[in-house]
Amino acid sequence: MNAEQLSTRKWVSVLQLKPGVYVVDLDRSWFQTPFYFHRRLIKSADEIELLKKHGIRKALIDTAKGADVDAPHSIAAPAAVPSEREKSPKTNADAGPSLFETTFRPLVKELQVARTIHDEALAIAQRIFDGVGRGSPVNYPAAKSVVDDLLGSITRSPEANLLLAQMRRFEHDLFSHAVNVCVLSLVVGTLEGFENDNSALGLGALLHDVGHTRIPRNLFRRRGAYTEEERRLLEQHPKLGAALLKSSENIPNLTKRIVVEHHERIDGSGYPFALQGSQIAPLSQMVALIDTYDTMLTGRNQEALPPIEVLRQLYLQRNTGAFDSDLIERTIRCLGVYPVGSLVELNTGERGIVIATNRADSSKPTLRIISSCNGLRQLNGPIISLANRATNALEQRIVRALDPGQERIDLMPYLNFAPALAV
Repeated sequence: MNAEQLSTRKWVSVLQLKPGVYVVDLDRSWFQTPFYFHRRLIKSADEIELLKKHGIRKALIDTAKGADVDAPHSIAAPAAVPSEREKSPKTNADAGPSLFETTFRPLVKELQVARTIHDEALAIAQRIFDGVGRGSPVNYPAAKSVVDDLLGSITRSPEANLLLAQMRRFEHDLFSHAVNVCVLSLVVGTLEGFENDNSALGLGALLHDVGHTRIPRNLFRRRGAYTEEERRLLEQHPKLGAALLKSSENIPNLTKRIVVEHHERIDGSGYPFALQGSQIAPLSQMVALIDTYDTMLTGRNQEALPPIEVLRQLYLQRNTGAFDSDLIERTIRCLGVYPVGSLVELNTGERGIVIATNRADSSKPTLRIISSCNGLRQLNGPIISLANRATNALEQRIVRALDPGQERIDLMPYLNFAPALAV
């Protein structure tokens, strides 16, 4: 964070909050509040009362993004007015253009481009890893082209890239994992404002496991327990990766740190050097967290876990001191409790695909319904926001996440520009 950003942020009492103020953080973890995300524009007095009700005493605000509590003549109304996407529609006709045009169309438009970029990224990553495995140096220009192309697509639509990563989450190749961690890291880096470091971050995330190319590949795919000898061998891959990068030109120092530090933990329980706290670069900690997230979500070394269980496991590791709690919250704020591309079932029996997260309440994302409560397929089903249902309508909520593979559902046919009713 630069000096200019710091100058626009300050802690204030919750009693000073008013509509139009932009909150960056609260004095309690989001896990102890009704909000999954603390970065939010305060739009009503009811939100402030809810904060008070849950014991919030102080809030960090950013006057560059919203009103100042000390500015009596500031005009908060324009900032507090909901956008077309956020308005609670009175009729289906009113809602249709908003959700379809502002949420669904940009996703689908970028999805086709992003899919080509992802396919090329996978092919290039495989060539890079195979080449290093045969003794060649890391191909920096090729790796940078992957990161640059992914970053451009993510800037246009993080949702499209998260959706593709979600669809590939059961691919267990080394290069697939590398691209997934790169995509997720760049999404978090982009949404959390690490623009100056995103290139080095992306390279570090893409190459974080390059050291695995110098140890038996079957160990990477192994499920279950390792022998002590196998475990010691596996724990050498960060050092091996760092050594490989030394022989490659133009690799940023931050990228090298990420590669060697991505298995370190802030409580000193990691490897290869048992570093602690600030000894580990912040972006190394981010890649470490996302590497763990992707490994649990994809089931690379164990049974794949649903997103809710992954969150629980991450919070258990936070409680043991392995990961920074703020970093976990920032990562989940970007990736969502139900990631984009998740197949979910509602209490009504309907099923839908998550197409956009809701930063105010991650349990209420935007969906495209793909089957009715009777199980009837809906290729051009409605687009709904679980957060914007009319007060007299049946409250729809997610009851469980589903595995598209087990359900034998191909999600792609439901992501097209065919006319859809948004409600």
